[in-house]
Amino acid sequence: MISINIEWSFLKVLHIITVIPFATLIYTGIKTATVSIAFWTKRSGNITYMFYMVNDFAKYPITIYNNIVRNIITYIIPFAFTAFYPAYYILSGENPLFNIGMTVLIAIVMMVVGVIVWNRGIRSYESAGS
Repeated sequence: MISINIEWSFLKVLHIITVIPFATLIYTGIKTATVSIAFWTKRSGNITYMFYMVNDFAKYPITIYNNIVRNIITYIIPFAFTAFYPAYYILSGENPLFNIGMTVLIAIVMMVVGVIVWNRGIRSYESAGS
């Protein structure tokens, strides 16, 4: 039987509570940016689907992937910050500045990108209705 020994502290619990909404903001920012593409293309379902297929890679520890995949899901489409890095901090207690701090920073960046793309799309919106 495998036993995981997690040392709980008030700070670790606070980090967990903090990281949950920010992980959600990463998803929200990515989804907002990808669906906003519909303002120009009139369809964005395939692009959104493609980004969310990349999310499947983040369901597993990123250490099993080669450096290319690891860098894509960490820095380009940062789904690794929604689960792997926060979980790594909880399990190991190592490097909270990167594992939790970068989750917060990337969430803010992704939401800013999503809002910028959305606002630019709104400015170029042309009704598709009759």
